[in-house]
Amino acid sequence: MVAPYLSNTRPDFRAFEIDCGTIPACRFRGDLQSELEAGRIDPATAVQLLESMLMIRELEEMIVRLRSGAYEPLPEFNYRGPTHISVGQEAASVGACSALALKDFITSTHRGHGDGLARGYHAIQAMTEEQLRKRVARCGAASRHELIEEALEDHVYRMIAELFGKEDGYCKGRGGSMHIADFSVGHLGANAIVGGSVPIATGAAVGARYLGNGAVVCCFAGDGAFANGVVLESLNFAAQSQFTNEMAGDHRFGVPIIFLVLNNHYGMTGRTEEVMGIAHLARRAAGFSDCNMHAEIVNGMEVLAVRDTTLRAVEKCRRGEGPVFLDVNTYRYYGHSLSDPRNEYRTREEEAAWKTVDPIAAYEKQLLDCKLLDEAGLAALRAQVQRRNACAAQRAAASPDPEPADVIKYMYTHTSAEEVPARFRNAAIAGELPAIKRTDGQLTYRDAIKEALMEEMRRDARVIFYGEDVAEYGGAFKLSKGLLEAFGRDRVFNAPISEAAICGTAVGAAMVGLRPVVELMYMDFALMSGDQIGNQAAKWHYMSGAQVEVPLVIRASVGGGKGYGGQHSQTLESIFTHVPGLYVVYPSTPYDAKGMLKSAIRDNNPVMFVESQLLYGEKGPVPDDEYLVPLGVADIKRTGTDITIVGWGPAIPDALKAASRLQADVGASVEVVDLRSLIPLDVETVLRSVRKTGRCVVASHCVTMGSFMGEIVSTIQENVFDYLDAPILRVGAKNGIAPQSHILEAAFLPNADDILAAAKALL
Repeated sequence: MVAPYLSNTRPDFRAFEIDCGTIPACRFRGDLQSELEAGRIDPATAVQLLESMLMIRELEEMIVRLRSGAYEPLPEFNYRGPTHISVGQEAASVGACSALALKDFITSTHRGHGDGLARGYHAIQAMTEEQLRKRVARCGAASRHELIEEALEDHVYRMIAELFGKEDGYCKGRGGSMHIADFSVGHLGANAIVGGSVPIATGAAVGARYLGNGAVVCCFAGDGAFANGVVLESLNFAAQSQFTNEMAGDHRFGVPIIFLVLNNHYGMTGRTEEVMGIAHLARRAAGFSDCNMHAEIVNGMEVLAVRDTTLRAVEKCRRGEGPVFLDVNTYRYYGHSLSDPRNEYRTREEEAAWKTVDPIAAYEKQLLDCKLLDEAGLAALRAQVQRRNACAAQRAAASPDPEPADVIKYMYTHTSAEEVPARFRNAAIAGELPAIKRTDGQLTYRDAIKEALMEEMRRDARVIFYGEDVAEYGGAFKLSKGLLEAFGRDRVFNAPISEAAICGTAVGAAMVGLRPVVELMYMDFALMSGDQIGNQAAKWHYMSGAQVEVPLVIRASVGGGKGYGGQHSQTLESIFTHVPGLYVVYPSTPYDAKGMLKSAIRDNNPVMFVESQLLYGEKGPVPDDEYLVPLGVADIKRTGTDITIVGWGPAIPDALKAASRLQADVGASVEVVDLRSLIPLDVETVLRSVRKTGRCVVASHCVTMGSFMGEIVSTIQENVFDYLDAPILRVGAKNGIAPQSHILEAAFLPNADDILAAAKALL
C-alpha cells in the first residue's frame, strides 16, 4: 500500500511502504552528429559552445600563469586576487547557460568565473540588435557580428577588470573574483560563502513564480554545499506544496529553479563521498519531494549532455514542474586554489584518468568529425579567444583603480519606492480586509504595525509577507491575523521552520523585483540566519558595485520580560548595528511603529525592524490618514535642560517615567531622546541635547557589555566632551543570560528605577 498524500488528518497505522522511485544517470547517449540531425542544435550554436568553453579556460589559465609571471601579455602584473580555478568544469557551465533564455537567472559560487563568463556569452548571443547596441553604446559597429564581438570583448574586459579589482569591473572592484555579478543578464552573483547563494536563488524563483514572467533560475553550487544547513532548507523551501501551479488543468507545485550541483568530488581537499552518507548526491532530492525533484545524474564532461539535461529541466520549470535537481559529474584539474598543491590527497593516476575525457578536447574532435570546423578554423577560433583575452587583460591592467575616497561608496542606497509602477499600484485584494479598531484615535503597538503592513500591501503588489505560522494562525502574536484572507496565499504564506532560508529567500526575491517583508518569531532566531542577514542582505548592494538594491524588511520581535528564558528573550539589535549595509530600527510607540514600518517597506535598503513584545499591547495616538516616519531621525519625547536620557525601544517608556519622577523628586528638567533608528543614526539630535544639558544617561534593554549604548557614549565623548559636566552613564540589562524566573528576570532587566538612580547620581 502506498501512503496517500497528506493522509495524516486521521490516525492510520496500517502497514505500508514508501517507494522512492529511481533516479536516471547519464541519460544522454547522443553526440553532436545526432543532435544536428535531430535539429536540436544548429551549426552556429555548436561552434559557440566551443568558443564559450575556450573563453573560460583561457581566462582561468591566464590566472594560473599570472601567478607565476608566465602570462606573456602581462609579464610584470601583480595579481593579488583569489585563485579558485574551475579548469576541467567548462562543459557544466557552458552546457547549462546555453540552455537558458535571456530572461532567466543564475547564481554562482566562489569558483564562478566559468559560470559568469558562460552566462554573459550566451546572453549576448541571444540579444537583439537593439539590446546589443544598448550594451555597447559607444561602439561604432555596423553588423550584428561586429556588435556581438564588441559585446564579447567588453564582457571579458569587465570580468578581468573585476578580478583585478578595477573600477571598470562588473562590480567596480568591490566584489572581486568570488562575488562577480552581472545583473543586466540575470547573473545574481557568485558567492564566497559555500551554499550562500542557494537560498537567494530559491527566493529569486519564488519571485519569478509570483511575477509570472516565465523566468527560470539556475543555481550553480558545489558538491560540498549539499551538506550545508541553509542549502537543505532551500531545497525544502523550493518544493513546498503551497506553491501551486495550474498548467493545462494539471495540479503541480514548486518554484522554477534548477539546483545544478557542480559535483567535482572535492569539497575543498577531502572527497565529498567521505563526508556524505550517500554515494550519489542526486539522492539528496528524494528527501524533499515525492518526484525526487526530477533528479538526474549527468555527465558533466560532455557539454551536449549538460545542455540536453538543462533544456529538459528548463521546460519542466516553465511548465510549473520545478524544482529540478541535477547532479553534474565533473572534475577540476587544480586544487581548491593555486596555493593548494593537491598532491597530498590526489593521485596523478586519478587526474590523468579524468583528463582523458577533457570536455574541450572531446568536443573539438566532434566538431572536426562533423566538419563544422577544420584544423585551420579551430586554430583561428583559439587564436581569436586568446587575442580577445589578452587585449582585455592588458586594458584592464591599465584601467583606473577605484578612488580611495570611495572606499565605502555604495554601502547604502539613498533611494526609496516613492512611486509604484502602474502594474503593481493599488493591489487587488482577495477578500475583506481585517478590521482594526481605534479607541479615541488610539491603536495598540501591535495593530499599528498590522495597519502599516496592510496599507503597504494595498499600495504596492510587490510587497509580500511570509514567516513561520503567519498565515491562517496570524503569527505567534496574532499580528497578521486576517492578512491571508485579504491578500491570498501568493502574498501571505507560512514558511517552514527555516530562519536562514526565510531571510535568504527574501534577498533573492528582492533582487528580482519584489519587496518582501519576513517575520522572525523571536529575535533570538536571527542568529540562525546570521549569514543570510549579514553576508548577503547587507552586502550585495555594495559588493555588486550598486548594480542591485535589496529592499526587504525583517521583522524581529524581542521577548525580554515575558519569562521565556535565555533563547527567546535576547535583545540583539546591537549585533546587527555592527553589520554595515543593514538598517536597524526599533520604535517605542504605536505612532512610530506604523510610520517607520511604512518607511522601511518603501526604503531600498535591507531593514532589521525590531519590535518589543512588551509594547505590543501599549496604546497611543495613530492617525488614520497616510503618514510616514523617516528612518534615521531621532525624536525628542520630552524636552528638558538639566539632563539627557537617550534610549530606544521599551527603555523609552521607562525613561519617561523616570523623567517625571526626577522632576517631582528634585525639580530636575529631563530631556528624553528616542533614537528610534540605530542605523542610520541621528547623531546631531543627541549631541545637540547633550550640549544643552551637560549630562547624559544612555538606556536600553540590551546586555550592557558590547551593546550599542557604548557607541552612543563614545560618539558623545568624541564630539562634545567639553560640554559634559559629569561622566556618561549606561543603564542596560545585566551582563548575563536572560533567566526564566520572573523574580530573576525582573532583576536582570533595567527599569525606570535604574534609570532614575543613574540620573540622580549625575545630578
